[in-house]
Amino acid sequence: MATPPKKPAPPAAPGALQRLMNKLFVAENKAKNPGPAVARPARRAEDPRAELARLIRSIRARLDPKLLKLAEKIARKGPPTTDNERAMLSVELFLAQRNDGGAFAAKLREKLEQEKQRGGPTRH
Repeated sequence: MATPPKKPAPPAAPGALQRLMNKLFVAENKAKNPGPAVARPARRAEDPRAELARLIRSIRARLDPKLLKLAEKIARKGPPTTDNERAMLSVELFLAQRNDGGAFAAKLREKLEQEKQRGGPTRH
């Protein structure tokens, strides 16, 4: 007896970085232009590559430098494949979103160093 064909799997949800970038751009576009957020086509007289380079520069100028570094790191290495890599990326994203001038990250690094010196995880 033949088994019925399997249904295709639903598309995967976007990763944390993609959701964050979407959130940033949608909020920014809504604030600037309440109309539909669509990219305008390049003028015919201009070189499309030059127009694309201009658009990329304008987007990069609006991005937080910490998030841009993370995006470049992911682009170089590819998406995280292990649980450890995913956890590290989540922590990096969390720390990049904080607006405390790096105080929390420094405190976290200090605790991790203390933990390393003791030779094991701390229990609270």
